[in-house]
Amino acid sequence: MKRFFTLIMIPLVLMVAKEMKIGFVNSNTVFEEYQATAAADIAFNEFVNMYRDSAAVLRNNITVINEEFESQKLVLSEDARLRKLDEIESLKKTYDQFLQNIFGKGGKIEQKNDEPMAPLMKKINEAVAKIAEQEGFDVVLDLSEGVFYASSELDITNFVIDELNLEYGPTVLPGSELKKVIAIFPFREENSEAIAVVLGQTCQDELYNASLSFTQQFKIINKIDIKSEIWRRGLGKNVPTEQALQIARTPLLADYIIIGDVSKFTTKIEYTMYLIDVESEETVMKKTTTVTEEIKLNESLKNDLIALLQKIEEQQ
Repeated sequence: MKRFFTLIMIPLVLMVAKEMKIGFVNSNTVFEEYQATAAADIAFNEFVNMYRDSAAVLRNNITVINEEFESQKLVLSEDARLRKLDEIESLKKTYDQFLQNIFGKGGKIEQKNDEPMAPLMKKINEAVAKIAEQEGFDVVLDLSEGVFYASSELDITNFVIDELNLEYGPTVLPGSELKKVIAIFPFREENSEAIAVVLGQTCQDELYNASLSFTQQFKIINKIDIKSEIWRRGLGKNVPTEQALQIARTPLLADYIIIGDVSKFTTKIEYTMYLIDVESEETVMKKTTTVTEEIKLNESLKNDLIALLQKIEEQQ
């Protein structure tokens, strides 16, 4: 879901005689930890996946008819050939119009994205303003928008998150057991077909989106933080498990990582997913899965993720 964070500035008259107190908030972390945005993300992603699957069906129909035409065109009469070409052209127009209506500017996806954002942004802005006033800040800037350094004493992010999540109750599990922290890494792409469609990143994105359903039980590291650390270390796309574990320890402070390998052969996708304990470096669980259609990848990854998370709960 696209996120637009509004800079909060407490109303003031700029006076030379008064030194302004400036605070900071990390909007990415607020969105990650605010439970209402997680629920909105889940609903939005399900909405997008529904139309993505429909688009795949339309595209597949065009492919099938094209293949039929290519195999039959030498024996078709001129009239039959023209009718088949008209049918193909009509299907292409329908497909293009569908994409425009759903994914284009002003389409259903954009409209759906805008629906929950206004009330959520209002609550976030109100929470930032409330904390800023309580802490005596005149201005609050967004750390995710080009601020290179800010003292932790000026960072009100956690206060804002706590304020927003008051309605959801405590963020500590029963018995004062802290949530386990999980970092989901991009999968390593094993062949050229997987590389061509950026399948490793797709697997991370799908798992991350699915994991947002489980933020009551686990803390999921923001995938942007993981990507930034991978880039900072110059590791490239296929991150070795040893390097992923190092990142998970510092700076992510994760208890577990989820990482994997993926390959693609025409429409068939094969992947192996690993759940690894960061402290012991032991593989807690491994899942190897094959899907025969790309549109089934999302459901398969989600089911395997659930199995991995259940394994963590069994160990607690």
